[in-house]
Amino acid sequence: MNTYRVTASRDEGWWGLVVGGPGLKRDYHTQVKRLDHAEAMARDLIALMLEIDGPEVGDIEITLADAELAEELAVTQQARETAERQREEAGRRTRQIAQRMRTRGYSQRDIGILLGISHQAVGKLLSEKANPLARGKVPGKKAIPSANGKRRINA
Repeated sequence: MNTYRVTASRDEGWWGLVVGGPGLKRDYHTQVKRLDHAEAMARDLIALMLEIDGPEVGDIEITLADAELAEELAVTQQARETAERQREEAGRRTRQIAQRMRTRGYSQRDIGILLGISHQAVGKLLSEKANPLARGKVPGKKAIPSANGKRRINA
């Protein structure tokens, strides 16, 4: 599948797009008011130039023309991906240790105190261990700070 590159630059309230890639004779220019419209505009432009349907276009990679910001953005995205993997690993380990403590007779309140989370969150963790499908993310639910400054899971 072909990958097309779109370089975006901001100017006077508009995003200027330079679109290039396989099959295009040259780079083409277009613009959008909002960056979230860039992929659709690029896809339409490529489809028009290649005389194909939009879904046949392939992948679109959008990068910033500002090299300094593009590099900083790439580093930030890498850090966010690393943090997400670490969060998932921490969740997995927390579920495992909560289950081990439970099988050794610890109460939900004791497990919560030792893990630094509420006893309700422990109950949720223990039910997730029994039901792996319950681990799906619930929109709008996130960690919130507790009164003592530690992070607490909003179950």
